[in-house]
Amino acid sequence: MTPIKQQQLREIKGVLVAKPQAGFDENSLSSNPREKVKGGVLIEVLIALFIFMASSAYLISSEIKTRVLWQTTLKSQNEQTQLLNTERLANTQDHVDQNWEDIAVFGIPTTTP
Repeated sequence: MTPIKQQQLREIKGVLVAKPQAGFDENSLSSNPREKVKGGVLIEVLIALFIFMASSAYLISSEIKTRVLWQTTLKSQNEQTQLLNTERLANTQDHVDQNWEDIAVFGIPTTTP
């Protein structure tokens, strides 16, 4: 930046300064304390952004893990229910073939006095 533009910028900011001399420090020109801390706000915003992004990533990761765990639980519960139903159905069916002719061998039931 040319010295003329630097001087114009200083005038716009309300700081009128003479021409720089040898050993001149531009940081000592500023009477406004906010000008000395130009990067402070940027650092604060970056830290806040980092905290926000980290917490958002953690929450999304937790939700994904929860959904996977829920799906796994439902799948295992469904498999266990199917296994129990298969075992119950196997208990209701006899392994011996029975026909009506086998029952008819004994004849018609009668009541005895």
